[in-house]
Amino acid sequence: MAGFDDRSRFGSHGAWSRRRVLQGGALAGLGALLGRTGFAQGATEPDAGLVAAAKGEGTLTYYHTTAIDPTAVWTKAFTDKFGITTQNVRGPSYPLFERWLTEERVGQHIADLVQITDTVLIESAHDEGLIADYAPASAAGIRPEMKKDGVWYTIFVNAMGIAWNSTKVTPEEDKLIREGGWNVLTDPRWAGRFATGTPASGGSSYSYVYMFLGGKRDQFGPDFLAKMAALKPQVYESKSPMYDRLAAGEHAIVDQASQSDMGGLYLKGAPIRWVFPDPTPANLTVQAISAGATHPNAARLFQHWAASAEGQAAWFKVAGVASARDDTVDPRKAAKADWYKEDWYADPKDLYIDYLHDAGYVDPAKPIIAEWNGIFGR
Repeated sequence: MAGFDDRSRFGSHGAWSRRRVLQGGALAGLGALLGRTGFAQGATEPDAGLVAAAKGEGTLTYYHTTAIDPTAVWTKAFTDKFGITTQNVRGPSYPLFERWLTEERVGQHIADLVQITDTVLIESAHDEGLIADYAPASAAGIRPEMKKDGVWYTIFVNAMGIAWNSTKVTPEEDKLIREGGWNVLTDPRWAGRFATGTPASGGSSYSYVYMFLGGKRDQFGPDFLAKMAALKPQVYESKSPMYDRLAAGEHAIVDQASQSDMGGLYLKGAPIRWVFPDPTPANLTVQAISAGATHPNAARLFQHWAASAEGQAAWFKVAGVASARDDTVDPRKAAKADWYKEDWYADPKDLYIDYLHDAGYVDPAKPIIAEWNGIFGR
């Protein structure tokens, strides 16, 4: 089966539909969720009949935007538990969603579940009848503002900041990045050493750029991004290869550094450090079941597992993310393990999530992309 991978390249002007504004309250308390310590496992088990039917199907296909390696480790935990294999297909949110949408509209049902970083797109597809209605019992533990019951559920929450390769900067530059806030990204010293990603690649990149050109325009705005563009950064259509090349030393510094991906690289031994300037944009990584799923029972069982305390905690083994559940938090923080023991690491303090309720964010014309392209000469 043909599929995307981390080295894929996509056009930056794909079409998509955003017809509904995300409903529900603001994600209040997310900062506390990231900073809380302790760990608890929920005990909701799937229906025995569903498990049997899912095992009868034996496999499922999973379209996802998270990086290939950590996702493979995460889905293997599901396979090890239930004996059901997963065929993982990775791509940036918007191109991957457009691929799935096109396939479904022509009756080519490949993906059983879709994972992206844009809830508005999922709700639009649900309106079109392309998303299955299913509310797993385990999802009762998902925070109310991090789900649309029966439609989509958050599998983790991700903060985004600045990352750098510690072998490619001087001690002075290391200190500057840690203390300089977002203005660090406009420093001329990064000319030829800096990389970024297009907001057309997916929901996380779009929400990141939206903070600068949309919600926090008065604080940053076009002039700020013009200073970044003047440094001629390498622009990626997908963030995963950008992160890989940062780890390999091809870039000294990148923006849009997600906690999940940086944590994964750190655990592999990469010389990666990251910081979260104020305000820190965050996004939800969510998944939904395709109404045309050819393995509907396996898809429902996977959704149950992914929303459970067990499934969400499995991410802690491969990435530095926050769970969407109150009862599931990373035990490494209390133990001061991994990056939590590093003197350069600090949790984000001022998370920016207001874009979820901003009319500009859900504008179908997506003017932010065109404005960004104009600034960066694309």
